[in-house]
Amino acid sequence: MITISCTKKLFDTSSFIEEQDNESEDELYKWHANVFRMAKKNNLIIMNNKTRYCFILFGIRKEHYKNFKELFLNALIENLKAEGISEPLINNYISNANSMKFIKTYDRSVLGSMTDMVKMTEFMIEDYLPVQEMNIIELNKINNDTPLVKLKKFPNQFMREALSI
Repeated sequence: MITISCTKKLFDTSSFIEEQDNESEDELYKWHANVFRMAKKNNLIIMNNKTRYCFILFGIRKEHYKNFKELFLNALIENLKAEGISEPLINNYISNANSMKFIKTYDRSVLGSMTDMVKMTEFMIEDYLPVQEMNIIELNKINNDTPLVKLKKFPNQFMREALSI
């Protein structure tokens, strides 16, 4: 099961129903998400709790939240493939993502890392304007190839290692 920890702002924007987090599942299957405004559009950043691997969906609208599970999985698969992660590893991860639930955020460290990624994206977004597609792979790859102090690793390398275990 995938657990998405949503900020209050995201719960207010989306149609997600908040559930209780009563499971002690693997942190690799837990993500944090927040909505933010950039380039005159609402955007969504989604970050893995364990590896801090993230991707940003640009130009998200209300209708995108209706089939969010499919949107999330497709964007994740596309980004992982772009990182050169093998299909069997991706398929193994996705096979364990049979359902999705939404809970409140609980990890300030992940929220801080998300804020840092959004700020870095603000510096680089100029090269990708106008934003025509939701999932800008190259920009996400650059974000995930940035070392994070908390991890003392690169998110893309940590994600690759975590999926290989």
